[in-house]
Amino acid sequence: MNSKILFTSNEKGKAIFLTERNVLVKSYCSISNKCSFQDGCQSCDMANTAKKYLADTTPNSGIIALEGELSAGIGEYKIGKNILLKAMGLGSCVGVILYDISTGICGIAHVLLPGTSQNGETKYAEIAIEQMFEEMIKKGARRRKIAAKFAGGAQVFKHMNLEILKIGNRNAISVEETLIKKNIPIRAKDVGGEAGRNVMFNPADGSMIVKYTKGETLWL
Repeated sequence: MNSKILFTSNEKGKAIFLTERNVLVKSYCSISNKCSFQDGCQSCDMANTAKKYLADTTPNSGIIALEGELSAGIGEYKIGKNILLKAMGLGSCVGVILYDISTGICGIAHVLLPGTSQNGETKYAEIAIEQMFEEMIKKGARRRKIAAKFAGGAQVFKHMNLEILKIGNRNAISVEETLIKKNIPIRAKDVGGEAGRNVMFNPADGSMIVKYTKGETLWL
């Protein structure tokens, strides 16, 4: 296998490493804001652990290897097991994560609009969450174990005061109301503001990783 996605953690922080041909090519790190390498790790305890795992090709208690990645485009949702999930380029859109940590089954939706649709379009918050929830259960997730995290809903039209243009806020409210209605516990959220986001979910520990376009990274 030429590419691997590795997760490791220690007392200092957590990191996901994307690798190609046993070389670290990209990372998402919980302490990147304090590191001169930012998300291009070269040398630290966590990076060195990942490099040792790649060199030895033997099991290592400090590493969890994920089974690839999936990215949800606008109006889509994706479901996988033990896989890194992504919703990239979120402005007013919201990335909604549903996960059952006990089975490793998780899903991510890239919500474009609030409310519902008579046509079953998954770009709407209610439809996306309901369909993703039911499909996860069919794939083996436990209904009562599914929890949620979500992020996004920025105010793109920041100089506009008309409520109809505050689509980001309406998206976030619609997502939260739908989760509450379906009795899905909300474990974390990061919404609003004016900056865009990339959102990822790490099933190894249930972390939602929020990467702001301005550079800040949150692990929630």
